[in-house]
Amino acid sequence: MENEKIVAAYCRVSTLEQKKKGYGIDIQMRDIKRYAEIFKLEVDDFYVDKAKSGISENRRALRRLIKDCKAGKIQAIIVSSLDRLSRDLRFTENLLHDLQKLGVKVFIADMPHYDGNNRKDVLIRQIKEAIAEENRKEIIERLKKGREERVRRGKIAGGTLPYGYVRNSKEIKKNPQEAQIIRLIFSFDGSKSGQEIADYLNEKGYQRRNGGPWTQRQVWSIQNREDLYRRGIIKYGQVRAENKDLIIV
Repeated sequence: MENEKIVAAYCRVSTLEQKKKGYGIDIQMRDIKRYAEIFKLEVDDFYVDKAKSGISENRRALRRLIKDCKAGKIQAIIVSSLDRLSRDLRFTENLLHDLQKLGVKVFIADMPHYDGNNRKDVLIRQIKEAIAEENRKEIIERLKKGREERVRRGKIAGGTLPYGYVRNSKEIKKNPQEAQIIRLIFSFDGSKSGQEIADYLNEKGYQRRNGGPWTQRQVWSIQNREDLYRRGIIKYGQVRAENKDLIIV
């Protein structure tokens, strides 16, 4: 039937979780399909957000899922676990409340007998949400301390490397091609605006790391790291250190 409501599944994995076993989209899909088979449900569509934080409310697939729920297209949603919806207790509670008002039932694969109308089940759910939020905070704190320690040892904190550097095995080295562009940018020494420098780089055929053209914003991002390129100063939060090997200019 044209207006028949569907059963949807929602999956999410963050950038950090992509590197860990047990969080992958394929594993979530497997758990959801197994749950659906046991409880005689047929999943009609998967809504998938990759590399999305559990606290971000700006997720394309989740926004589409909520929109379809509001449009009356969905009768139920299956998730592999609560923290796939969110690792923020407030957001999860508000979302579940809105879905309940819309008449959309939520099934949780790792809580197979969960009943949203049962007060004890709701209490257990809320405890799980609180634990998920606390786990997220612990992960962030460990990551912060790890990056601070890297900086204290004179290493770049982590994540995407600043322009001008490349990973060589476990070491971070200068990228000769990018370093050449950085020296060129600083050679103007205030005689050209950021846009003028970007135009010059594009005219000469220089490309950014992703192969795209230079923009004023990208030039400014290089200029804002002057302490790193000229003095080898690395910063993360309130922690700073010096590594002469990182000097490019």
